[in-house]
Amino acid sequence: MRTNIKQILAFLLVLLPSLAFGASIQGPRRSALERLEGGDAIRSQLLLRGGRFEVTPAVGFTLGDAYKRNLLFGGSLTYHIIDQLAVGATAFGAMGFNTDLGDRLESERPERIGAYGEDNLLVTGELTYTPIVGKFNLFGRFVFNYDTHLLAGCGAVKTSGAVDGFSVAPVVGVGIRGFLSDAVSIQLQFRDYLYSSAESALSTKDTEGNSKTESDKTFSNHFAVTAGIGIFFPFTPKTSR
Repeated sequence: MRTNIKQILAFLLVLLPSLAFGASIQGPRRSALERLEGGDAIRSQLLLRGGRFEVTPAVGFTLGDAYKRNLLFGGSLTYHIIDQLAVGATAFGAMGFNTDLGDRLESERPERIGAYGEDNLLVTGELTYTPIVGKFNLFGRFVFNYDTHLLAGCGAVKTSGAVDGFSVAPVVGVGIRGFLSDAVSIQLQFRDYLYSSAESALSTKDTEGNSKTESDKTFSNHFAVTAGIGIFFPFTPKTSR
């Protein structure tokens, strides 16, 4: 028994200096927060936007139209300077159709309605800022990268009907993008175009019985929702160091 105790004590005398030496190399234990503050929180992160072009065919429609709603079809070309900042251009053609109110007025008062205003073309240059990025877990099986972005810019709108011509059109908006892969995404945007237009023209007759058409242009908000599929070039994103 004494022999066993002596052997254990001898083993501990050899082991304890080795543990003390190892502890002196590693230093004191740090919390998870201290380890994050002392080094990179995320390494080899995918830079899904930075340094890449994005081509996005898109469709959409206008909101809140009194007499004439517009279907939008077109898209955008964007260059992402860094992961958070991008510049680009967007163009939409438009095809108008009457709202329920527009159809009712045309059927009940056709002599009073001269023409409804509608958009033909919306072209803007834009700056996009992406402040929020993250990942979304679907059913515990699929993980998607996503971002929320803000946009602002200016361009021109071609209108016809009540008033024909071009108007300067600032635009602001917000959007969300979900990545199906490193090179393909789906994108939903809410846009607000601000420009002068007339919703309708009113047909009247003067005292001599001559017909004339009058319309009033107002500077107002024109809301639109668009959805598109983004394709990124090059197909493979860079990674952070």
